[in-house]
Amino acid sequence: MALSYLLLIWGWWIPVVPAWFVLTVNGVSINAFYLYHQTLKSRINERQYMIDYTFDIIHNGPLQTLARILSCTQDQDLSDEQLRSQLEQLNQELRAVYESVRRETLTQDSSIHIGIDLDLDLEQPTHEILYEVYSNTLALNFPCFETIQVKIITFDPIDSPPLSIEQKRGLCRFMEEALCNVGKYAKGVTRLKVTCTQTEGINIIRIQDNGLGISSPSQPNKSKRSGGRGTKQARALARQLGGRFKRSFLSPKGTVCELTWSVKKGRFWFLN
Repeated sequence: MALSYLLLIWGWWIPVVPAWFVLTVNGVSINAFYLYHQTLKSRINERQYMIDYTFDIIHNGPLQTLARILSCTQDQDLSDEQLRSQLEQLNQELRAVYESVRRETLTQDSSIHIGIDLDLDLEQPTHEILYEVYSNTLALNFPCFETIQVKIITFDPIDSPPLSIEQKRGLCRFMEEALCNVGKYAKGVTRLKVTCTQTEGINIIRIQDNGLGISSPSQPNKSKRSGGRGTKQARALARQLGGRFKRSFLSPKGTVCELTWSVKKGRFWFLN
């Protein structure tokens, strides 16, 4: 009370004390708002991650199987028994989505689920993981895989610079998506070349076929091969790696799908 009385007599109460009080309150309020904003942003990012994660699993699994079933039924190239088998596989893949999402939500899982029953440890060297993805995907019953006569594969180490678990997961989805596109759309393909290597300071993952290309006028599904969720996945992954994604038509026919990034980390690699 005495201090307040003296400040009032000296004329400090009105011009000084209220200003200090306002600044203090503002400081506390701004800090609380900042913490709330950061928490909200973190929750939104987590939810968006789970939405993307779930859709990627569905896109690279059940939707691929569904596309295969639709393609075969349109061509009337599927018996009742084969259709039943494909639908059972689709059912299993859909059920596997729940388990994969549950594990990702409840634990910091360092594995990836490919197909129906393949779980890969992402702590392993990247080229070994990608080879497993290649082998599993080529075993799928896509119509265009049946015409492949020559397979040329190279899987060399590409873990320089070190890749995060999420980047490895993205590379697996990239390999799976690119090979599935060959199996679905590369009509008349007889030669498949899959390259995973490091050369002249550049990491390269390339999937190349000699089927009908994305720019071929006789390719009825060219719009599907040239865009969609898979393309968005690949471009986002390229940005994370500080690299480049390219899909192009080869002459006289064929398609190359390529992801490249530098061995040297960019100046602001930690922001990716």
